[in-house]
Amino acid sequence: MAPAGPGLAGRARRAFALLTDPRTPKLPRLAVALAIAYLLWPPDLVPDFVIPLLGWVDDAGFLWLAFRWLLRRAPAPPGPP
Repeated sequence: MAPAGPGLAGRARRAFALLTDPRTPKLPRLAVALAIAYLLWPPDLVPDFVIPLLGWVDDAGFLWLAFRWLLRRAPAPPGPP
């Protein structure tokens, strides 16, 4: 896995690499997929059109928690041979 640079783009590359890495546990990968589906699915726990700011915060919160779990459960990068 290539090292990710600083910033949002680097984190996005690392997250994508972890999602496609077979060594990454399945449950955190599933959580990210479900969080993305929740973000795209029209019915929400807090509808965006009723309470706009709070509706977006719950979407972002689920996504953030899922990615945080994914990054914490990431497999260790391979060491030197």
